[in-house]
Amino acid sequence: VPFAEYMRRQEEHRQAEVAALLDTPHFIERAANLYGYRNFICDTGGSICEVVDPADLHDPVLKVLSDHLLLVWIKGSEAHRAELIRRFDRAPKPIYYQPEFLQAVWADFLAQEGKPESEVDPDAFLRFAYARLLDHRQPRYAAMAERGLTVTAEQVAEVKTAADFDDLIARALEARGQRA
Repeated sequence: VPFAEYMRRQEEHRQAEVAALLDTPHFIERAANLYGYRNFICDTGGSICEVVDPADLHDPVLKVLSDHLLLVWIKGSEAHRAELIRRFDRAPKPIYYQPEFLQAVWADFLAQEGKPESEVDPDAFLRFAYARLLDHRQPRYAAMAERGLTVTAEQVAEVKTAADFDDLIARALEARGQRA
């Protein structure tokens, strides 16, 4: 796929991601009405931080989400990061990248490979970009967590039941000085 077409598809991905996130209140209501669920967990994709502006207190997506949900960042350790990279290397998948970031990484990859665009292995590019993407996203996730709270991937790995999850969130809220 030519890079210009890839960029066009990336914009479609962004639009779909935003639309899905903005549908969250509708799905919260449906979960309550159809299934009687009192609690709703919205497990977003990692690219949420790419389609919002964490510094903008009026970002429309973050506003909708924070009006209806408690934002929780599951912060990974270096070991978690290494495992994510290992899994991605084994099976690369499509990911949304901010256009400026994607263009810069693309330019770096082309320079390193010394190949024309037409000879690029798409999976090799994705592998090249992935670790950089994780680093790029960390400050964005941290800024988003200012609207909610942070737990670690290790803490989440210990959760086995709904009660464990509730306890984890309650402890994190207490640590931030909020009531559970």
